Parts: sequence; structure tokens; C-alpha cells
Amino acid sequence: MKHTLSQFAIFTLIIILCISTVSFAQEGKKFATKGSTELGGSISFQSLTTVSNGNTGDATTIFAIAPYIGYFVTDGFEIGLNPLGFTSMSYSGSSVKEIMIFVAPSYNFKTEGIVYPFVEALLGYTSVSNGSSESGFSWGGRGGVKIAVTDKCLLNFGIQYVQITLNPSGTTNRYGTNQLTISAGFTVWF
Repeated sequence: MKHTLSQFAIFTLIIILCISTVSFAQEGKKFATKGSTELGGSISFQSLTTVSNGNTGDATTIFAIAPYIGYFVTDGFEIGLNPLGFTSMSYSGSSVKEIMIFVAPSYNFKTEGIVYPFVEALLGYTSVSNGSSESGFSWGGRGGVKIAVTDKCLLNFGIQYVQITLNPSGTTNRYGTNQLTISAGFTVWF
């Protein structure tokens, strides 16, 4: 019940933000035009408990913040930070903290309708701390569509691949993860 209420509160806040941005908008400016700024991101909280053979295990909690900001340097072409993210995981008395920052050049295809397909490159750095520290260069790509739900609010759907490198110091081979993610989110633009 507690998770449902917090998810409802976040959803309500996003809708209020989308509606309120209309009043701050510059009249006549279209999405994906030079000089526009796009803001968005996600906040999530998860609590997971394993069950094995009828026995409940230790709980794991995951809290993540992943804001996004992008600026259109020309019509359609956007330079962004996606994500500028922080994740904290706690389990069995231990914790792991992850920081990610990606420069995200992207192209948003202008259409006559409310749907804007996009492609995005992801180039950045990931650092994980869990008593020791591991970090490295990470890269990937994302593609999808942005759908205008108001004059200044977009619903985003995408698929993303990221290769995260987390090499302990002194190693010569790659350590890390390969992640494939399907996502949905909101952004506002002005």
C-alpha cells in the first residue's frame, strides 16, 4: 500500500508539472527547435524480498534518481546529460552506491504530428562503491519516440543498450555489465 501511494504521488506531481509548464511556455515555439530545453527524469524506489522454499530472505531496497536535461543546439539536434544518475542499494547490512553520467547527443525527428522519433548516443562514466571502488568508461545508445501529451509535456518510450565498465584498479580485462532496458518516462520542454 505504501508503494502504491508514493507512486500515485509521483505520478500526480508529474501531471501537475506538465500542466503548469504550459503557462511558462514561449508562444509559438515548437518542440525540437533551436534554443529549446528539455527537462525530465525519473525517481524510483523498490523493496525486494526473496522467498526460497517457503522461507523469506533479507530485504533489498533500491533508490534511484536519474534526472535528464537537454538543449537543442540546432533544430532536431540535442545535447543532453542522460542520465545524471545516482542509485543506492541496501541489503543484508551492506550497501552499494552507483553514480553515472552520460553525455547524450541525440537527434529528434520533426514530424507533422505529435510523435517525435529519436536516436541517442550515450558516452560516459560509471562509478560503483561497495567498500571498494570500481569505475570506468561506459557507452551505449537509445532510440524511441516522444509523444506530446500537452503543449509542453512529452511521454517518452524507448529501448536502450549500455555497456558499463567497472574495472577494479590494476585489472587488464573488462569487468562490468551489459544492460538492455525498455523504458517509459515524462519530460517537459520550454
